[in-house]
Amino acid sequence: MSATGEIILDGRKCLVGAPVRTWEDHGMTFVGKKNTLKRELPPDVVIWHWTGGENSAETTYHTLLNRNLGVSFCIDREGVIYQYLDPVLYDPKDTGGRIGRRSISVEVANYGFRLKRQPIPGRGKDRILDDEVIHGAKVRCARFFPDQITSIAALTKVLCVELDIPMVFPREAGSIALRVLTPKEQRAFKGIIGHFHKTTEKYDPGFHLFRELEYLEAA
Repeated sequence: MSATGEIILDGRKCLVGAPVRTWEDHGMTFVGKKNTLKRELPPDVVIWHWTGGENSAETTYHTLLNRNLGVSFCIDREGVIYQYLDPVLYDPKDTGGRIGRRSISVEVANYGFRLKRQPIPGRGKDRILDDEVIHGAKVRCARFFPDQITSIAALTKVLCVELDIPMVFPREAGSIALRVLTPKEQRAFKGIIGHFHKTTEKYDPGFHLFRELEYLEAA
């Protein structure tokens, strides 16, 4: 698939340096579903997630649909970006809370993490592992594939540039803050976060992605 795909933002097609399939092509959308509303607040936050499994974008879509959840984008194991709706026009209520109403969520296929002695899923054995401490828990996190990282970077840059979202991460003492943001920080922050920045109940997308893509701030 060509690496010059286009996403749709506010009805406009925007070139992305990665392969893209939109709902106009694959037919999967959260528009018209009961948890998806017209966008009320302009998006000023991009949230990175892992899916918690190694399934396809199609399976991820149907799983979210069955759970009355939704997202704007999903990146599959091969780095193909699947777009489910126009995030400028519609808000799939996936993350909740005030920052959720201002956010665009990007799910990336990855089983995520394992605790001590938990087996690695068969389809995830091709991933590099990192031992991390997230929210005080020792976890073994699976890295994203290079093609996924390339697509995450390309998609995030386009979202930030086209929608005037600051291309910055939460920081403290000069380093990326790898912790839950306080309610006050969440209200004030505009930029790029992980799901773990919102709540101690989530570890995604781990820390490696932030280390790999810290250079985005300089872009």
